[in-house]
Amino acid sequence: MTIDDNFTERLVKFEGDDTLSNEDHNHLGQSVTQHCKSYVFTLKDDKNRDQKLRIIDTPGIGDTRGSSQDDVNLQHILSYINNLTHLNAICILLKPNNVRLNIFFRSCFVQLIDLLGENTRDKIIFCFTNSRSTFYTPGNTAPALKTLLESLPMKKIPFTKENTFCFDSESFRYLVARLNKIDFKNIEEEEYNDSWEKSSSESNRLLKHIRTKMPVGIVPNESHSMKHAQLQINLMIRPMLEAMRNILRNLILCEAGSSKVSIELCPIVIKCTTAICLKCSRESLQVAGFQIAMDSLHVFHNKCRTCRCDPTDHYSIDYELGYKQCDDSVNNSENNMRKMLDDLCQMSAEFANFLLGPVDASQNDPFLAGFKRMIKEENDICTKKSSYKLNSKLMVELEQLKNGYENAKKKIASKKERIELDNIYDKIGNVMKSPMIEVQMAAIRQWHKFMIKLYEYEVPA
Repeated sequence: MTIDDNFTERLVKFEGDDTLSNEDHNHLGQSVTQHCKSYVFTLKDDKNRDQKLRIIDTPGIGDTRGSSQDDVNLQHILSYINNLTHLNAICILLKPNNVRLNIFFRSCFVQLIDLLGENTRDKIIFCFTNSRSTFYTPGNTAPALKTLLESLPMKKIPFTKENTFCFDSESFRYLVARLNKIDFKNIEEEEYNDSWEKSSSESNRLLKHIRTKMPVGIVPNESHSMKHAQLQINLMIRPMLEAMRNILRNLILCEAGSSKVSIELCPIVIKCTTAICLKCSRESLQVAGFQIAMDSLHVFHNKCRTCRCDPTDHYSIDYELGYKQCDDSVNNSENNMRKMLDDLCQMSAEFANFLLGPVDASQNDPFLAGFKRMIKEENDICTKKSSYKLNSKLMVELEQLKNGYENAKKKIASKKERIELDNIYDKIGNVMKSPMIEVQMAAIRQWHKFMIKLYEYEVPA
């Protein structure tokens, strides 16, 4: 901050008791908040009973890394919301005197409304920060916001004094500066005191509004929507791909005469943010004659804390896969396994069409990227030792499966049929019935619960 008559610059820092930071202050223009985090306050209700208030800090929109990073941030927010039991209010933070609201800001509204449904209308609150310069009003942002709200598919979203709140952070900056032993003139202290009184008054009005006007929350995953279905499918991509690879392993064992031997997937719940590096070498484990690359977990928090490879060389995972050889198991028949494989491949193509649309978007196809990654893993294993015949066979089968997937996707796109949401939900339900999928999805659900708790800070009373 700038101080004294000579405009001397002083760097001031504040580090609270919260040890697990979700912020990055080192890259100007990027969203400071990197991922969602809860701050839980204990308040007293009108009968003097303890009441918990959870405020969720989320990444912002308008990141200097571009619209693709904005989309990453938004998908993270929507995914986090989708795992909550309920949501009482949605606070949209804006700055006053912003005469233009970008296209992605509109997209944010549309996707949020699509996920949460029509009841979202009455849960939206507008909070204007840094509003001292506009005398604690929305300033020139107001007409731009009104125009945007009128253009949305959902009409009549209120933007009134009742659901609009204006704050300023100057008083907080003052307190942090004092902790850093910076002195101020009396007139400056009066201004900071005025900022504190106005902002604290607005904060109390905001809390009262939420507690009295919004006691009934929205249940995020209660209603079917395009966005909710997309989030569900995104969670299912890795389980579906790994299920297909493991079915191929068991089919190869069956063809080799080992009909009573099979490989079972054993997902392991992980309790941190992790990723697998595509460049670092991975250990392999022998199971039923196959060499299987183990999930080499790298601690990933904004960047990799395990290796120095670029963050883009990593893909995040929400569970670790273990494997077990079953020698006496009653396997599915070969015909049943082939039907399961064909069904999962077809469903993958239909889900990709739903996620990406009918246009050819191979570069952004998460299923295709997954097939290629699995083929590379098997190729890396075979490169180390030519005697891994089962893995060589698996690599060939995966390549054929990938080709079948791409052909199925092209066939679906050529039909140009309208995608029925109920039909997609039926397909999601059918895929989830597979024990091999469900056991992986259960680990994912546990991971989400743990991560919400991990990024939670109980604010001292």
